[in-house]
Amino acid sequence: MNTGADGAARAGRWQRQEFLETALPCLDAITQLARHLTGQRCDAEDLVQETYLRAYAHFSEYRGGSMRAWLAAICLNTARSEGRRLARRPAEVLDADPEPPALSGDPVAVAALSHLTWHAIQVGLAQLPEPQRLCIVLMDIAGYTASETAQLLGCPRGTVLARVHRGRVRLARIITATEAKNARH
Repeated sequence: MNTGADGAARAGRWQRQEFLETALPCLDAITQLARHLTGQRCDAEDLVQETYLRAYAHFSEYRGGSMRAWLAAICLNTARSEGRRLARRPAEVLDADPEPPALSGDPVAVAALSHLTWHAIQVGLAQLPEPQRLCIVLMDIAGYTASETAQLLGCPRGTVLARVHRGRVRLARIITATEAKNARH
């Protein structure tokens, strides 16, 4: 005899399996994005876990399309929410994560950033306005296209390209000034 509970259990197993098959291949990309958003390995791991928990809880709302983009949007929104929550608390100072993540995206940006220390890049990125920083992180470091980045941030592709351009120029000036200052000392 097939009861409603049996049907619900089968549906739950099917949904769990479908979620795992579609979401787990994106784990590396989401982990890399989380590392760039948080700057700390342990915070990134927490962010990835929270992203996947929220994605699973709302998987019934997923309407197809790019699972990677959907998870990245959840990760980005979760990071923003956590940032607002932390802004209301006293600051905790932890050691910086010394291991730089792999760079991807625009070959010119990768070549330009690869000779710099990861610390210099982090310091420079932290000084950029959030819209420029997010576009650079998503495109140059996490490897998203301009269209994917625009979809994630909810703005036109041209806006993303302008933010990336202005952000790269500003980041280059910040890093150049920092490197020159460090060379004098």
